[in-house]
Amino acid sequence: MKLIKKGLLDSWQSLPIYGLQHEGIPPGGAMDTFSLQLANAMVGNDVYDKALEMHFPAGVYQFETSTLIAVCGADFTACIDNVEVPMNQPIKVPPGAIISCKKPVSGRRIYIATREIKDEKVSRVKIMPWSMGPEEDPNQDPIRILCGREWDHLKACSQQQILSKEFAISATSNRMGYQLVQEPLKTISSATMLSSAITAGTIQLLPSGQLVVLMAGHQTTGGYPRIGHIISADLPRLAQMGPGDSVRFTLTDAMTAEYEWILQQNYLQQVRNVCALKLDQHRIDHR
Repeated sequence: MKLIKKGLLDSWQSLPIYGLQHEGIPPGGAMDTFSLQLANAMVGNDVYDKALEMHFPAGVYQFETSTLIAVCGADFTACIDNVEVPMNQPIKVPPGAIISCKKPVSGRRIYIATREIKDEKVSRVKIMPWSMGPEEDPNQDPIRILCGREWDHLKACSQQQILSKEFAISATSNRMGYQLVQEPLKTISSATMLSSAITAGTIQLLPSGQLVVLMAGHQTTGGYPRIGHIISADLPRLAQMGPGDSVRFTLTDAMTAEYEWILQQNYLQQVRNVCALKLDQHRIDHR
């Protein structure tokens, strides 16, 4: 792909790389790992392949070879040669075609997975006749959290505040963390704590009484109280929110968190299997 016009924070992202935090290297990776995996699955990429993560205003790119693409995540009205194309559906794109995003409709991050087509010369845009996107939009549901190690450091009224009030995502939020705005939370004591391990989804309590949710670009350790953790299955939903949006929380348990993550991973594996079969059949039919 050839860059025609730079976008806001365009980058190639993969799944987080774990196992190096003890050496001070954070996992990094895509903000919305679900949409990343969905896009890669639709074009037959490996689960660890990179995809283009873009925010609005997004960049403009030209394809230099025949390419199979999939657009997932945020709806930015993606267009190829100024003609809108569907999301969550594989698309064959000819060399010279230009992809751009015209208008944000929903979500904050769009993912474009690409795979070069080597055994066919594509002469026009062709939308594959199958779609594998999620059927429901759960973005209005509360984000589910687990109690953190220091949850009991909060006064009961502040615990209730977290579970009953909406928190606004601050304009100072970024890939490292989402700063949330509400009435300051109160703790039972002001005792300091040693820095300890954190991860994406950890909710920390700042000295100001405000909360910060650590995101994909988080550091490896932190010294603020960890009052909660967003479950892995819901973190991609939060990643599709941004400054100006509001978020609500609800408590869940570890068994539910694990079940929801397994359910999500099983769904992604089903998409990989179905798309791999359909792409193979398509190649056979067009030989």
